[in-house]
Amino acid sequence: MRKQLSLLLLLYVTCSVTLLAQNTQPYFLKLHTGEVIPARKIQLKSPLFKSNYFLVDDSLSYSPAMVNAYQNSEGYFARIEPGNHSDAFAKRILEGPRIDKFYTSRMTYDGYSYSPYGYGYGPPRTSRRRVYYFSKDGGPLYLYNHENLEMALGDNPSSLLLLQRYKREKYINTGVTIIGAGLMALGVMNSQRTYDGDIKLSPVLYAGAGILGGQVVFNLFRKDKLMQAVQVYNYQVKQ
Repeated sequence: MRKQLSLLLLLYVTCSVTLLAQNTQPYFLKLHTGEVIPARKIQLKSPLFKSNYFLVDDSLSYSPAMVNAYQNSEGYFARIEPGNHSDAFAKRILEGPRIDKFYTSRMTYDGYSYSPYGYGYGPPRTSRRRVYYFSKDGGPLYLYNHENLEMALGDNPSSLLLLQRYKREKYINTGVTIIGAGLMALGVMNSQRTYDGDIKLSPVLYAGAGILGGQVVFNLFRKDKLMQAVQVYNYQVKQ
């Protein structure tokens, strides 16, 4: 009897777990209307000669223009601009509890690349760069920069202090860059060609290069004050 009860209990648990797994819908589309479409699978399709669309559970399709945010196996994405292309959404890389951080990549175009005939005669070059955003309390996304973060984190003195340090370091960094570049330019002007045809570089040129090189090394080990301000804000909320 006890053995039969154990088997029935095991069967019940197995069936319950199976039904739970079948009914679980961890992903969703959130439409502009506020409606949430739960799903077990969400894919953003980009056909060659057709408009992009979201394929939900391999059966339903929705235009990306209808979607404000979505969650799928790749993460959580929120809209940053109108349109139905994938770049209209940014991926969340840091979750709150109050400040979320997102990023997307943008294609940049440079029509003045180098060639053997000189700069500007080469073929156009394209590259992708990351653009960061943030949101507060699940609100709209803003560019991740000092000015916007200062407004969003203004009610936290510790975060504001870190943002002030960031601004001060940015001014110092800009000043060092100007000084280093100026010394290098002055060094090039003061460099002389000897009678043997060699070029005697001015010590000022080396001084400018040393300043810029030291600045690069310093920046490699400098902590990101913007991220620190966000982390402090979220951490103090948790406490």
